[in-house]
Amino acid sequence: MCELFTRDKNQQKKTNSRFIMLKQRFRLLEITEQLRAIVGGVTGDKFEVPGIIVVGSQSSGKSSVLEHATGLAFPRGEGMCTRVPTVVSVQGGCAKANLMVSANPEYNDDATFTLDPSDVQGFGNTITTLTNQLTNEGEISERPIYVRLQQTTGPTFTVTDVPGITCMAASGTQVSAEEIEKATTDLTRKMIGTSEETLVLVALPATDDFHNSKALQLAMKADPEGHRTIGVVTKIDNLPPGSDVVHRMSGKELYLRHGYFAVRNRTQQEINDGMDLAELDTEEESLFFSDTVLCELPMEQRGMPRLLEKIYEEQGRKLEEFIPKMKTQIKDRIREETMNLSKLPNSLVTDAERATFLKRALGRIESDFRRCATSDTSVIAASCKVTNLSARVYQSMLVLEETVRNHICSFLGDDIKQELRDASEEGRGYDLSNFMQGPVFRDAFHQKASDVLEVNGNLAIDNAKKHVRACFAALVDHHFGAKVLVSVQTGLMHCFDRQFDEMTERTRELVKRIVEAESSVTFTCNHYYAQTIQKFNDIVSENAHHWRGNHHNKYGVDAGVSEGIPKDFMERVASSFHNQSNDASAIRTMQISLHAYSKVVQKRFCDIVPAVVMKELVMNSTSMITDNVLQWSEELIDKIKEDPNVTHRRQILQNNLERLEKAKALLETV
Repeated sequence: MCELFTRDKNQQKKTNSRFIMLKQRFRLLEITEQLRAIVGGVTGDKFEVPGIIVVGSQSSGKSSVLEHATGLAFPRGEGMCTRVPTVVSVQGGCAKANLMVSANPEYNDDATFTLDPSDVQGFGNTITTLTNQLTNEGEISERPIYVRLQQTTGPTFTVTDVPGITCMAASGTQVSAEEIEKATTDLTRKMIGTSEETLVLVALPATDDFHNSKALQLAMKADPEGHRTIGVVTKIDNLPPGSDVVHRMSGKELYLRHGYFAVRNRTQQEINDGMDLAELDTEEESLFFSDTVLCELPMEQRGMPRLLEKIYEEQGRKLEEFIPKMKTQIKDRIREETMNLSKLPNSLVTDAERATFLKRALGRIESDFRRCATSDTSVIAASCKVTNLSARVYQSMLVLEETVRNHICSFLGDDIKQELRDASEEGRGYDLSNFMQGPVFRDAFHQKASDVLEVNGNLAIDNAKKHVRACFAALVDHHFGAKVLVSVQTGLMHCFDRQFDEMTERTRELVKRIVEAESSVTFTCNHYYAQTIQKFNDIVSENAHHWRGNHHNKYGVDAGVSEGIPKDFMERVASSFHNQSNDASAIRTMQISLHAYSKVVQKRFCDIVPAVVMKELVMNSTSMITDNVLQWSEELIDKIKEDPNVTHRRQILQNNLERLEKAKALLETV
């Protein structure tokens, strides 16, 4: 009695263990199909999800295999009944039978139907209804129908029925025979794929030559070694006497690693008569013993139970390998797509996003421009010369100094001497001949220097303006992306130019006033002026006795070179000294005075103008940008239109991440 109780208890444990295992298996299968639908929408490298598909030609008994495996009566009839893939998930060992049909793998939308598993007509009508929703009459679609069958007994597995290959177009449709053959062939080829994770069941009518099966040809091409292909031999109850089906199923002609399985399916009459799976299994088993051909078939190739056992075994093995690998792949892909998304420019869809983007970009431009103005060479790169603004402006100011020096005359030539003599003659009657006349001095300086100062002052402004604008434009390209937001860049440069042009004109006015002051007022505290005149007088005084006696005497002519008095001028003075009048001496003194004063003015002008330019055009530009950031943002916000390629790329990555996160969450439930 005790032994009997123990035996019963152990049997109960085994039953409970099997029940738990079946529930776990079905949960994995359910998750796998949900994952297939989720990751199937991920753009880029595809994920390989385990699956079992049934392929074959139209009327090869393909759907009948599914009926036999599940007990569900799929639509039958003339023509193409299966026009979309049908994913059938069977869960054995449930508390009660239940049937759900949907176009959604999660079975949670309005297109989900709950049926009585015994309602043959209701199930067939539901399949037809969803098929018509997913595709047009006579056409093929890749969008699947999902069927979930829960039953109290039987195995747990998932299999996908693929529309059969056919060259017969449905009557009353505009689809040609060539089009339907191509569509069914292409879909079969795609479903077979190249993934080692997909197990392919090829429905082969027993009365046909296996070599002629287009579905098997496609499977063998994708799986030349037959490692993932199973031959399912159908219609074995119609064998002619002497059939060689046993020989063909031996694999000696067409080898398949998993072999061939012969199954007997229900006829339409048997379905109409209500034959259930138990009766079908009995008829099938009886056929293998009674048929003179099939009785020669090895036991391991006989019937649906052996086929389901093989499916169960192979699918279980693949699932055990798949889940851990998939978890790793999903996490790696999330990390990769997140990184790819972070590399894209900020989203510019909403007004708030555009405003934030503009303010940040303009803030960075303002900050970088300030750095450029203070000789920071690391703003973009040390090699980017255009953004080293202070150095570029400094170089243009050196040009100012050089051009002013080269274009203002020295006032020491004989031509100037004659002009000064003529002007002095015109001042007689009021000024004494040996006095340096102020109006003559100012007029001579104005005629020779004012235009040079004005022209080169404006040229210095133009050069500085060019460098400031080029620096700002480079920063705009750097922060907005060259040729990406062209309208924004153009608009921003317009805003900048509008303000900067006003600043430039104010700077011109300042420089103009400096030029006018230099032209109308003779003033200096610079000791160079007096020292130069004193040096000239000292040279004359020291060498006068030499020059009076011999006009060819050159004593002391190079003594003033260090003070900026040219040797050739002193040679002319020495040569004419012996017969030089007091008036001529006064003219020479005025010449050396104009020469010394022009040097003072050149130095003063070439110091003050760069200081004004740096202050007004460079330093004040940073303040101008800071003061106008908000206004420019408001003006430019409507011009921001994200690059369509960036938008499309972002949408793809966001969709990928959304699906991958959903897949990750689903896998975490395992």
